[in-house]
Amino acid sequence: MDIQFTDVCFITNDVLRLRAFYEAVFGSRAEGDEIHSWLTAGGVTFVFDHVGIAEENTTFRYIKAGGANNIIVGFNVDDVDPEYNRLLPLGAEMLNEPATHPWGARSFQFKDPDGNILNFRSFPKEG
Repeated sequence: MDIQFTDVCFITNDVLRLRAFYEAVFGSRAEGDEIHSWLTAGGVTFVFDHVGIAEENTTFRYIKAGGANNIIVGFNVDDVDPEYNRLLPLGAEMLNEPATHPWGARSFQFKDPDGNILNFRSFPKEG
C-alpha cells in the first residue's frame, strides 16, 4: 500500500485571517482566496477551507466544534527560544513558555486564531 501524507486542513469561518496568521508564523506566502487557500511550509501543506464548504458538502459529516483541542500539530525548529520571542508580537495565545522535558526536547505550545494547537520543539545541539 502506498500512502503519502499531503496536508492538514483547517475549517474556519475566516480563511483570510487564519492564512495570514500562518503566513506570519512560517514566513511563507499563501495562495487562494477567502473560500479555499493553501500554504506550504516545513514540508507540510496547510489548507484553509471556509466552513461553508464543509457545511454544503453532503458527503462530509462536519460538526462545528471550535478548535481542535485534542490535536497538536508539531514542528521541529532550530531553537524554540527565539521562535517563542518572534511569535509573541503576533498575539498568539501562548499555552506555556519554552520548557525542557526529561527526554531532552525543549518546546512550547500556542494556539492559532481558531484555537488549533501548534507545538514548536527543538533538541539539544550535539557538541
